[in-house]
Amino acid sequence: MNVLEKFRYKQDDPSQLNIKINENLKTTSNSNNNNLKRLLSNSVKVSPEIFPKISKAIDNVFQKLQINNNFSFFVTANHFEIQATCSAMPLSDTAEIILTSKLIELLNQDELESVIAHEIAHFYYQHNLYPNPSNSKSRLELLNLMYFSRAAEISADRVGFLGCKSLENSLRAMLKITSGLGEEHLKFNFSAYLDQLRELQEHKGDKNSIYSTHPNFLNRMQALIWFSMTKEYNDHFKTGKKGVYDLVEIDNKIDESIRRVTGDELVLSSKEVFSRALMWGSLNIFLADKKFTKKEQNIFKKNFGEKSTISILSLIKISSHETIEKRIQNAFNDASTLIANDKKRLLSELEKLLSVSDGDKSITLKSFEKIKKLISF
Repeated sequence: MNVLEKFRYKQDDPSQLNIKINENLKTTSNSNNNNLKRLLSNSVKVSPEIFPKISKAIDNVFQKLQINNNFSFFVTANHFEIQATCSAMPLSDTAEIILTSKLIELLNQDELESVIAHEIAHFYYQHNLYPNPSNSKSRLELLNLMYFSRAAEISADRVGFLGCKSLENSLRAMLKITSGLGEEHLKFNFSAYLDQLRELQEHKGDKNSIYSTHPNFLNRMQALIWFSMTKEYNDHFKTGKKGVYDLVEIDNKIDESIRRVTGDELVLSSKEVFSRALMWGSLNIFLADKKFTKKEQNIFKKNFGEKSTISILSLIKISSHETIEKRIQNAFNDASTLIANDKKRLLSELEKLLSVSDGDKSITLKSFEKIKKLISF
């Protein structure tokens, strides 16, 4: 495991979205030629002859990260947006990184190295394989994709830090990009900015930020400072410091800190979808043989309460089989947008109910297999 994979943020886990990362990227016919042609026409490609300082910053980053430079870098004229972007097609082993002129003007070389390494991280971690939130089929899927987008930024920030080997320069770059101001207007008192984060959390956060692709800059600064205090980071780079936290502990603290700002809407939505799928999945198993025995009713009541049991019995009496099937289908369409761990937990709970059902085991097992297909697992 190389250093980039070792320090990937725990919540930045594509397997939870059933995304398979390609261990050995190879160039495919699905290249980004059109984008490259556009950049060659409209932007200036970075070379030592034209941009010696930017070229030096790029070389420094790849040397520090100890990975190959398969990228093309471009500077584009934009005096309004302080921005860097990584453009890559899925399965490609190359990418284009675009730096705006405003970004170059604002940052010094060390700070620029942090931004360059951050964009390289997006390519290395294959964040472009994450689905676009705008294509979400449900509210829960949207919330999940936004969550993983924010997690991806935490991973990339860490690589930004590793690529410039300076916590201060990484934090300075964040502050400059967020404020749009240079050094003459800023005093880099990082503890004062964290006071602002505590004030935000005391005000119960910014609930609209749950729909943001990036954590706010205060969370990102705090996450990077915490990361620099881990035993794993300090041991790996032989800083001479012992470190005061384990990396797993820090990852949990970061997740909790971000949730204190964004709120618990994702957690509550996941629980709601999970509970509904568990109830209708249980009913699907119990009704697989077209019977709902007293024993099964009692098991259902024990798991979902008397009120839900009465409602289900009434529904069975007045509804057609097709109506109930549709309700089950809808519940599992929603459950298909749960993350992998929740799907595993759901199937585990349903397997327990499968083992105590009264129906023919071959029939109930087919019902269970159907559920697995419905949730794409």
